[in-house]
Amino acid sequence: MTITLPTASFWLKYLHPEIVRLGKPVAGWFYTISAYGDLSVSLLGLVFLGLGVGLLSSSFGVGSGFLMTPFLNLVGNIPYNVAIGSDVAHMLGSSTLANLRQRALGYVDYKLGLLLFAGSVVGVEIGARLVQVLKFAGEISLLGHQLGIMQLVLTVIYALLLGWIGTMVYRETMASTRAETMGAPTESPAVMASSRLQTINLPPMVSLPVSGVESISLWLILGVGLASGLLTGFLGVSGAFIRMPAMIYVLGVPTVVSLGTNLFELLILAAYAAFTHSLKGNVDLVLIIILLITTTVGSQMGILLQKKLVGPRSLQVYTAIIFLTILLMILKVIL
Repeated sequence: MTITLPTASFWLKYLHPEIVRLGKPVAGWFYTISAYGDLSVSLLGLVFLGLGVGLLSSSFGVGSGFLMTPFLNLVGNIPYNVAIGSDVAHMLGSSTLANLRQRALGYVDYKLGLLLFAGSVVGVEIGARLVQVLKFAGEISLLGHQLGIMQLVLTVIYALLLGWIGTMVYRETMASTRAETMGAPTESPAVMASSRLQTINLPPMVSLPVSGVESISLWLILGVGLASGLLTGFLGVSGAFIRMPAMIYVLGVPTVVSLGTNLFELLILAAYAAFTHSLKGNVDLVLIIILLITTTVGSQMGILLQKKLVGPRSLQVYTAIIFLTILLMILKVIL
């Protein structure tokens, strides 16, 4: 069973007018393109994708969100701009559910969340406008065939970031394995770096009573928000893998407070990101509904299976999935 994605179909026709001129249907493993350029994607493929990414995100966390947009492009041939915009909009729904669960715990620094959002909103808008630039950048000739500049640039960026994340997870797995074998704890230099950053006295200075931070430069907070917002607007990811460590190690926020504050900031960040991408025509409502339902179910499955899934052997499999994704992305570009 396939389902037609109207927004994705529109941009597919715009970005690849040769498909319409061809006047013949095109079929992939999980999608078909009609003679008129309408894109229909396998519903079963999208369901398994949403379940898989949701399960990986709740089980392993770091890097799993990065898999959604590349796989939407790989599995469904969905243009990157629609994959990014729809992923961000679906993130709004999932972060709302996460905030409802976290609200009962009460560990949220709303002042910090709003200050982070002030930086994030600038980053999101820059990222979304970069997608717009790439969307209208045209095509280049590569290895004897025409390739969209957006497809090429975003494939390279995702491949580099996924490669970095995969390497980081692999090194962490090896370190954990050695620590278990030798009984030696692993240490991180992040605490020393954080102490130096927190001594920066660049006015204006603000206090964060809920987080127990007496005085810190506003520019540090805005910088963290800007970096994570840029990732959200440009790549359609939450940016939590930057925001969470930065809150703990750069801003000195306790871990328990950073968890709730990250979810609160993500909620308002995703709301603005979904708004600006929808104005730019990058959001497919049908796709959002499917992703929201399937990733929510997948996340619950991951929570139930977390103790069984997370371990050195499972992390090695997770790393292999990341590098396999990179390989498939590269093959799509060159073939």
